[in-house]
Amino acid sequence: MSFGPGPASRVPTRQAPTDGNTIKLLALNQPPCATPGKDAVITARLAYSLAAQEQAPDGYEVSIKFQTPNPRVTFSSTLLGQVKLTQRRDTLTLSYPLAVIWNNPKLLRPLTCYFYLHRNLGNGRSTVIAQTPPIVFRECL
Repeated sequence: MSFGPGPASRVPTRQAPTDGNTIKLLALNQPPCATPGKDAVITARLAYSLAAQEQAPDGYEVSIKFQTPNPRVTFSSTLLGQVKLTQRRDTLTLSYPLAVIWNNPKLLRPLTCYFYLHRNLGNGRSTVIAQTPPIVFRECL
């Protein structure tokens, strides 16, 4: 996944995950069968692991990204939804206020997000090396 220039325009395009790298959603603060509103803050507990062969001088990050109408593009605004990693394997909590993206015309409804494990490439660019399945927020019948 590559990002454009600047933190506000970081728009990743998906790429196949790298073998051995993992990210798993352990808990999500949004209740089942509920659609979060503008004032909601998505908070997730995640576990990640980097493969033994992984080496990146610019390090790694976990991020939350939201689906656009283009199925190959996800995005977020600001650096709030990114956590720099300091361990090769650990758990972390990531929070993201929906107010930051709520009125963005790129935001697909129903809200759909992914959590990504990134290998940083320098110059504001990164590649996704693992991701969660899509999390779709919609009312259940």
